[in-house]
Amino acid sequence: MNIGAKTYVILGIIATATAQIFLKIASAHSVMQVKWIICLLVSMLAYLVSFSTYYMALKSYDISKVQPIMMASILSIIALYGFAAGEDISRMRMAGILLSIISIVLISKS
Repeated sequence: MNIGAKTYVILGIIATATAQIFLKIASAHSVMQVKWIICLLVSMLAYLVSFSTYYMALKSYDISKVQPIMMASILSIIALYGFAAGEDISRMRMAGILLSIISIVLISKS
């Protein structure tokens, strides 16, 4: 099975955001509780996938292109999760999310 370089970037973004979201969920539980352990294990697995896909993406793309796209995408996903989870999203934060989305578009076109 041949996976394209863009797919590695997308998988890396999803895996990193998933890892961070599961860490946030784990923080709502006491250390060593079953739910905490499960969330931590899912997060570690997601980070492993993220690292692997990022490595594969770097084989095809310059780091100066991949890194900003991945970081801005992850930031946007996590901010949207925070909004969905009931966290306060200020106008300034929304402007930052919008700017990160614009940066993704601009960098991907370069």
